[in-house]
Amino acid sequence: MGLMHRSQAAILAFAALSALAGAASAADRWFEFRSGPFEVFTNAGERAGRGVLMRVEQLRHALGQIVGENDLQTPLPVRVLVFRKQDGRAPGNAVTTGRDRFYIVQTAETPPTPALQRDLVRLLLESNTARMPATWERGVEELFSTLDVTGIKITLGKPPATRSRNWARVHLLATSPEYYGKLRVILYNLRRGVPAEAAYRNAVAKSPAEIEAELDRYIAAGNFPTVGVSPRALAEADFRERPVEPDAARLALADMLGPDARPAYQAMLRDKINVPECHEGLGVLALREGRPADAQREFAASMAAGSRSARCYVEYGRLEPDMGLATAALHKAVALNPKLAEPHFLLAQREITPEKRIAELKTATALDPRQLSYWKALAETYLKQGDFANAAKAWTAAEQAAPDEASRSAMRANRAAIEQQRLDYQAAERKRADEEKRVELERLKAEARAEVRAAEARINRGEPAAPAGKVVPWWDGPKPQGRARGTLKQVDCLGRQVRIVIAGDDGKLIRLLIPDASQVTVLGGGEQALGCGPQKPRRVSVEYFPISNPKLATSGEVATIEFQ
Repeated sequence: MGLMHRSQAAILAFAALSALAGAASAADRWFEFRSGPFEVFTNAGERAGRGVLMRVEQLRHALGQIVGENDLQTPLPVRVLVFRKQDGRAPGNAVTTGRDRFYIVQTAETPPTPALQRDLVRLLLESNTARMPATWERGVEELFSTLDVTGIKITLGKPPATRSRNWARVHLLATSPEYYGKLRVILYNLRRGVPAEAAYRNAVAKSPAEIEAELDRYIAAGNFPTVGVSPRALAEADFRERPVEPDAARLALADMLGPDARPAYQAMLRDKINVPECHEGLGVLALREGRPADAQREFAASMAAGSRSARCYVEYGRLEPDMGLATAALHKAVALNPKLAEPHFLLAQREITPEKRIAELKTATALDPRQLSYWKALAETYLKQGDFANAAKAWTAAEQAAPDEASRSAMRANRAAIEQQRLDYQAAERKRADEEKRVELERLKAEARAEVRAAEARINRGEPAAPAGKVVPWWDGPKPQGRARGTLKQVDCLGRQVRIVIAGDDGKLIRLLIPDASQVTVLGGGEQALGCGPQKPRRVSVEYFPISNPKLATSGEVATIEFQ
C-alpha cells in the first residue's frame, strides 16, 4: 500500500487545518480512548470521545462483515482528534498521514462527513485486502460513506448525494434479501483473481450480464432501501478514558504536520520535551520540502535520542548511503513495527544473496499485496535465478495488484513471455556449457602439446628424461587451514570475484570467496565449469584460507577446488 506515500492530495488538504497545530492550551483537559487501530484524543469531554470511538469501531466492524474479514487493522495507528465544537475548528474530510500515524479530525456532536467515511473505508480496504476491480472498490467505499451509527444501531444503504452505478451495484447486493450474505463471496473471489464470470456464478448463480441487466431495472425503479447491520457488542462504557499529559497533547497537535508544525516542534525542543519525536517530525517536513540532507540529519538525531518510531528508521535507511548503517536501521524498523511492508522491500534492494532477497520480497508482498512494485521486483528476481515457475506466479499476482488496465496488460504480457524466456535461458545455458567445455578441451590440448615439445627439446639436447614418480613441489607458501566437503549449490558472479555456496555434509551452508579465479587450483574429473547461478548437484572438496568478508557474507577464500 505504500503507507509512507499516501495520497499527497489528502496531505495538502490537511494544510487548511493550520490552526490545529498550535500548542495545547493549558486550560485544555485531554483524554484518550483506544480500541483496535483507533486512538481518540479529545478536549471535548469523555462522552464526546467515547461517542466518536463507538462510531469508527462500528464502521470497522460492519465493513469487516461485508468483505468477510474480521478485525480489520492498519499498519499504523489511526488517531482521531475530537475538538470542542465551540473552538471553531473545522472537521476534516480525509484520513491524512501525520508523523507516525494516520490522522482524522472531528468536532464534538458533528458526525463524520461521507467523504471522511469513504476515505477511512479505503484505508481499511488497502490495509487488509488484495485489490479488487476498481468498480467494486469504489462501490463499497460509496456504500459505506453514508453508514449511520446511532448508539449501537448501524444502518447501511442510505443513498449518497450522487448515486453512481458502482454504488447501486453494491447496494443491490448488500440490501436485497435475495442476495443476503452473498456480496462477501463475490468480493472474496474477485480479490483473489477469480474471473468475473466464475466469481458471480459461484456466489449468486448468475452471470455478470444478468446482474447488470437487473441493475438497470433497479436503478430505473429508484427504490433504495436501508438495512440494519448486526453491531459489535459494545457500549460506550467499554472504552476507558486515560488522561493525556499536556506534553503529549502538544506533540499530538504538532504531529498532524500542518503549517504550524515546525515552530511547534522547535518550541518543544527548546523546552527539551518529546525530543526524538520532534527531530523525526522536522525530518518528515524536510523530506516534503525536498531537503534530503536536512531530513537525514534530523532522523539521525531522533535515533540518537532513542526514537521508537518505525518510520524514523525507515526514512533514515532510505537516505543513508552506507549499506551497513542503512540495513541496521531497516532491521530496527521491522522490530518496532512488524506490520510494515516497506522496510522489507528496502532490505531486499540491499541484499546480495538471491535467497535473502527473495525472502524479504515475499514478506513485503504478503504484508502489502497491493504494491505492484513489490511483485515486479519478486518476479524479476526469480527470473534472474532461472526460476520460471515462481516468476510466472509473481507476474500473475502483479496483474492482480495492478491499479489500472494498462498496468494489468503489461503484467499479463510479462507472464506470457515466461515460456520464451525459459527456452532462451536453457539455450543460453547449453551454449555457455558447450563453450566452457570447448575452452577446457583446448587448454588440455595445449598443455599436452607443450609437454610433447618439452620432451622433444630435452631429447634433442641429450638430457635424460625426468625420473618417473618424482613429486615436484609447486607451492611453498602458506597452507590453507580450512577444508569443506559437500555439494556445490550456487555460484554468484560478483564482477571479477566469485562466491560459491556449498551444502556441507553436516547440512550447513558454507559461503566462500574466490577473489581471483586464476589463483585457484581446480582438480578432479568431470564437468569443472563454475557457471553463474544455481548448479547441478556436484560433490566438491574445497581447501580455503579462513579470511571472512562480512560485506559478502563469506567465511573464507578458496585455495583449491576438487570435483569428486
